[in-house]
Amino acid sequence: MSTTEFPAPGLGAGINSQIEINRSQPVVLRNSRFLVGVTMTGSLIAAVFAVCMLLMVVSLVFLRGGFNADTGWSALRWAIGALATGYTCPRLWSLGRAMAGYRVLLDSRGVNFNLGTKKKPSDLFLTWDQVSAIKYKRVGNAQQYFVQGTDGSEARFSSYTFFRPKKVARMIADRTGLAIQKA
Repeated sequence: MSTTEFPAPGLGAGINSQIEINRSQPVVLRNSRFLVGVTMTGSLIAAVFAVCMLLMVVSLVFLRGGFNADTGWSALRWAIGALATGYTCPRLWSLGRAMAGYRVLLDSRGVNFNLGTKKKPSDLFLTWDQVSAIKYKRVGNAQQYFVQGTDGSEARFSSYTFFRPKKVARMIADRTGLAIQKA
């Protein structure tokens, strides 16, 4: 066996050295505060629209002189619109608050997922050799990613957790040397 068959030390030493270089740089992945703010602002805007639609219902039902079937149908449509828009308001607010706290820490030891809330924390730490698979599947309009551990533990995240879940999965895959598989 000659010395030319062994990889040279340094950056070009092979995939293992590149993985080690990636692992040596700690990275904290969080959602953009700007996009979280846009989500929460959208909640407030939805509340204003719901109130305006409700005022339209009141205007149609009580402030007009005559009430007929056409006015009734119009008031019903505005009421359904106000209800749907009003339902959007708390959903966007809670989504924005939850997304503000989600984070993933990648360091030399492993990956630490903090995908819970302050009231219900959900932490999972996997060392790099404990990560057995990274999988994804499409559910409705969102991509869901699963980081599975050798001990049966699993971290799940999607576009409702991170605005760019594929980037999070790719960074984990780069540090583990595993490919992202379709589930």
